[in-house]
Amino acid sequence: MQAAGVPIIGVSVGHASDRSTWTVQPASLQAQAQPIIDAFVMPTAAQLAEKAIDATSRQKDIMAMVAFALQAKDPVAWAATTPAQKRAAVLAGAGTWRSLRALVDSIA
Repeated sequence: MQAAGVPIIGVSVGHASDRSTWTVQPASLQAQAQPIIDAFVMPTAAQLAEKAIDATSRQKDIMAMVAFALQAKDPVAWAATTPAQKRAAVLAGAGTWRSLRALVDSIA
């Protein structure tokens, strides 16, 4: 919707097969949004699977980037950590990355 220029802040789907039960917030944009809702084509299982693969790949890219940064910050300490410690550090760093990305998204 936002890509179509309708500045909604949320969508509520009543019954997936009945588009008249889908509502947007703010409600004042419902008439503007309804044609987009009516034209929406549900993605196929194959399309959803493809997006999941892309998302998983992106998450792994982020984790690899965090691991690289941690290793570059202190290579000696990184080499001395166990695989479990490395995993915990990478997951913590990825969580921080997600928080920072959300902040950037909110101000961009």
